Amino acid sequence: MQASQLLARARRLRLSPRLAAAAPLVGEYRGAYPGAGMEYEESREYAPGDDVAAMDWKATARLGRPFVKRFREERSLTLMLAVDVSPSMTCLCPREPLYLTAAVAAVTLAVSAAVSRDRVGLVLFTDRIEAFLPPRAGPAVPVAVARLLAETRPQGRGTAPGPALTLAETALVHRSAVLLFSDFLSGDFALPLGRLAARHDVAAGFIVPDDGACLPPVGLAAVADPEDGRPVVIDCAAPAARARFVAARQARREAGRAALARAGVHTLALPADEHPAEALAGYLRRRASRGRGLGPRP
Repeated sequence: MQASQLLARARRLRLSPRLAAAAPLVGEYRGAYPGAGMEYEESREYAPGDDVAAMDWKATARLGRPFVKRFREERSLTLMLAVDVSPSMTCLCPREPLYLTAAVAAVTLAVSAAVSRDRVGLVLFTDRIEAFLPPRAGPAVPVAVARLLAETRPQGRGTAPGPALTLAETALVHRSAVLLFSDFLSGDFALPLGRLAARHDVAAGFIVPDDGACLPPVGLAAVADPEDGRPVVIDCAAPAARARFVAARQARREAGRAALARAGVHTLALPADEHPAEALAGYLRRRASRGRGLGPRP
């Protein structure tokens, strides 16, 4: 998919009745990550020429002489996006690659962040760093994010997020928001994401396919693990074999969620083959309603 198509899909929030609840996604994003504004810093004695609207009446009454409040401008937010582009993310389950759902989610958030004048960065990874866009602000950033997602041709064969997240961490000077999108079926995510969560607001977006639709009912099939190439023969027409396949994938996903929760990482599910705006808006709304102390939630 081309960058222009990714941007068009990311911005298509009002064209479908199913996305009506997610239409004000920019507002949900701003409510979840309130970075811009003025923050109280201290009170000091009044000096001629000070704005009387800034009078600190409590301090004035307590100390018997006039005081004014000093404010400082809060820093804008930095949003770091990380997207797994390993081979398992290219699987069609059932119609489009999982990677496409992750890419649309990343561009959707980049558009919201750009409207809020926040800085956005992006790192793509397999078992290595495939591409990196340092955090920056401006209306051209969503285009740069979409172009990197559309034009990067991954070279790695496995999933190892550690190097990419270490690179992302070096680019984050102040407390930031980090959202990583993956199928989380392989790779060690809990350790590097947990390390980031100690200083930043970190969330893991699980791209969740219809596991049953990932196996066509065609009888015996020799398939290879998309990452390590290990061959496996599955009777795709046997209900018991299909059930075991689905159960194994779900168990691996649940184990990943539990490990991330223990590491202090928020989680959210994004159904594959659906526009991720509804899931993103729901997560941001829950996060805003619970405040900055929001703990890990599925």
